[in-house]
Amino acid sequence: MARPVSITKEKILAAALYVVRTGGESALTARSLCAVLGCGANAVFSSFGSIQGVRDAVKEEAVKLYRKRVGAGFSLNPPFKGFGISLLWFAMDEPQLFSLIMDADTPASSFEDYIDTHVGFKEECLAAIKASFSLQEQDARMLYYQMVLVALGLAQTCTKGGSTLSIPQASKILGKNVRAFLMVIRAGADDREKYIPGAGAGPDGDVDSYALFHTLAGQNHLLQELHASPRYIQDNEWAELERVLRNSFNLTPQSLREAHPGLTKGDIRIYILSHLEFSVWEQALLLGISPASVTKARQRLKAKI
Repeated sequence: MARPVSITKEKILAAALYVVRTGGESALTARSLCAVLGCGANAVFSSFGSIQGVRDAVKEEAVKLYRKRVGAGFSLNPPFKGFGISLLWFAMDEPQLFSLIMDADTPASSFEDYIDTHVGFKEECLAAIKASFSLQEQDARMLYYQMVLVALGLAQTCTKGGSTLSIPQASKILGKNVRAFLMVIRAGADDREKYIPGAGAGPDGDVDSYALFHTLAGQNHLLQELHASPRYIQDNEWAELERVLRNSFNLTPQSLREAHPGLTKGDIRIYILSHLEFSVWEQALLLGISPASVTKARQRLKAKI
């Protein structure tokens, strides 16, 4: 009689990583894992408690692998570019694990927060940027976040099958972007206009938020519907309006509360509707209150901010 094979936590984790690598996080179920291990579910649950426990362990192991391999890029010259290349290489070599690490369970309050949480290595990158390019803190941070966005864009394109890049190609793209950003950072205010035309735009050459709102966010299906036929907003529809506010003006209920701690839920809803250019009459219908109540609420809000 064959001796029964011991199913250790290490074997379960290795099998789980195999399942995720070949089929993605959604493929990791108790059934798929047991099929690879050739055992019953009890062996898995006795070690990890639940399939969610296995998923958590897989993500933790993926992050360890990511930090080891991407962190090795700082040994290259220049170190910051080496970091970017290593991040791309990990994404191309381990697309499912990279997606698992970068997928956010909840939306971040800003793209900087997302990068800090999911990409990591900020302090190492800033130190490398300052040493290689002689930049001060503010400019180093700008270059860091801009270049990480470029690297993430390339990585997502590769991992989602939109394109394939060789490491030499990726190195050239990253190098050109670093040089372009450095030109803008080091240019004086007058020269900067050559690279970022300011006419018709907001501060620093950015598109005006309200122009952006009217051109793009105004096309949102819910906004169009509510402006055309105002009616009471259901609780589950506020998330959509909050998303439009965030995308158009970089404002969220959380950021509003942090800036103005005295704001109530009602205050924030009045703020959202006012910022999305609903009239007092429309806001009354959307909130199910009288126009006079809306006017008073707007006055209270104005006093708080």
